[in-house]
Parts: sequence; C-alpha cells; structure tokens
Amino acid sequence: MSSRSPGFSLIELLLALTTTLALSAMVFHLFHRNERTVRDQTLLMEMQHTAQVVASQIADEIRMAGQGVPVHSSKFDVTIAESVAVVLPTSSNDRIDFRAGLSAAEAAVTGAPPLDIILNVQSTLSVNDGSAFSTALGTTLPTGRFVYVWGATSHSTWAWIRAELNSITSTMLTITPRQTSNMGSTIHFTRLPTVTLEEAVSIYLSGDTIRHATATDMTSPASPQWSAANEIGKNFTALNFTYYDSNGNVVAPTSLANRATITRVDLQLTVQTSGILSTGRQPTYSLALRTIPRNLQLRSAN
Repeated sequence: MSSRSPGFSLIELLLALTTTLALSAMVFHLFHRNERTVRDQTLLMEMQHTAQVVASQIADEIRMAGQGVPVHSSKFDVTIAESVAVVLPTSSNDRIDFRAGLSAAEAAVTGAPPLDIILNVQSTLSVNDGSAFSTALGTTLPTGRFVYVWGATSHSTWAWIRAELNSITSTMLTITPRQTSNMGSTIHFTRLPTVTLEEAVSIYLSGDTIRHATATDMTSPASPQWSAANEIGKNFTALNFTYYDSNGNVVAPTSLANRATITRVDLQLTVQTSGILSTGRQPTYSLALRTIPRNLQLRSAN
C-alpha cells in the first residue's frame, strides 16, 4: 500500500504563485491608476484655485484705482493733467499701472483757513496725523515721494496740488509743490485741505508668472520707478486687460485723453496645470472678471 507525503506539489505551488502574482499585478495596477487619477484631480483643482485667488486679488486692487488721488478736485480743471491721471501711460492690454493709495495714508491740515500754497516754494503744513505717512513710507525723510493737497477754493470750485514730500513729523509735513491745478502759481484754499499720499501699483505677466510691484519714486508722474516685483501667481499663459469708458465703449490707454475717460477695467487670465496629466495633456483654465473702480465712477458722475 502506497502513502502520499503531506505538502504541495510543484504544480500546486506554481499555480498558487501565478495566482498571487496575477492578483498583485491587478492590485498594483488599480492602485497606480487611482494614484494617477488623484494626482490629476489635484492638479486641476490647484489650477482653478490659483486662477480664482489671483483674479480676485487683481480685481480687488483695480477697484481701489484712484484711491487718494484728487479725482473730484480735478473735475474743475480746464485741461487734463498727467499728475492726477489714475491710469498711467505704461498700461497696455497685458499690463496695468495705476495710482491707488493702498496704504490709505491721509491727514487733515489743521489751523485756521484760508491757506495759500505757492508753486515751487517750500512750505510746512500742520496736520492732525503725520505718522500715517512715515509709517507707509518707512522713513521721515523720503526721497522721490509725493503727496496731494486738495480741497475747496470757493463755494463751487475745488483745486489740487501735487507736492514733493521733504520731511515728516507726527504733526507736520514739509512739502515743495511741483504741480497745481492748471499750473496756477498760487492755490488759495478757502477751507483747510486734505493731504493724501501718492502711490502707484503695477500688475503684469512676465513669462509664466503674474507679478505685482509698487512705485518707489514718483518724481516722473507718468513713469514711476518700481520696486522689485512680487510673485502673485505661477503657470499663467495669458493676462489681458480691457478698458472701457462710462458708455461701455472700449478705450485704448494710448493717450491721456483716453485714459481720463476710463471707468471700468475687465480682466481675463488663463492658467495651466503645474504638471502634465496622466493623459499626456496640460489643460488650461480661463477666468474673466469685471471691475468698476469706485473713484473712477466718481470722476464720471461729476
């Protein structure tokens, strides 16, 4: 009588090993496919999130265009002045440069009215809070920085002065006026004016990066010197700005007269995924927003 030894035969072992390998391969394939799907979805979500965040930031800043600029006072000027133009001449369809007082540095002149300020003659203004300017600029002895002095010159007329800011204390601003409304030599304020800091912002696409810079020297009112630009978004393929007047007509910012009519700016940007998807594609996502700067609407309404 023959007996069979316990254990598995070679064929049984081979069958078990083959089955195990096949199941392992299936599990690995499913895991790898799921991993690629998750990665693709993550890249797509990151792309859309980047577009939304960057578009929102740009739109918020454009809505502040004209903040701190005496746009109301300039309505009484006989001629348009570059010194108070909100949109700068370096703006184009893929770049926007504009004046906006993002620091909100502002002070009220104190004392007893009236107040006379003479072009190119240094004067000292008593103010309620000069520290707002030194905080915004990080110095009490600025170079190449300017302020606007603006207010009423009669019951029905307003005027402005663009003045070089020489020194700052908590209660005084020393200034040298460089431009005035229609370049009159003397501005006679019948009521005490307001002083605001002139600031400017630049937003543009460089390579695949949207960058943001602020003005560091406003000596040239039409062409400021800019700070080193900060990155606000990567993997962008397009950034476009379209300018409109109060009637909804497209305006090219190629002349001072055209830029003075701008009351709306639409932006459109396109971003792509930071990597190639498992399908071999690198999809893009476009987003458009309409912005209506409140200060430019104020100019249009007066």
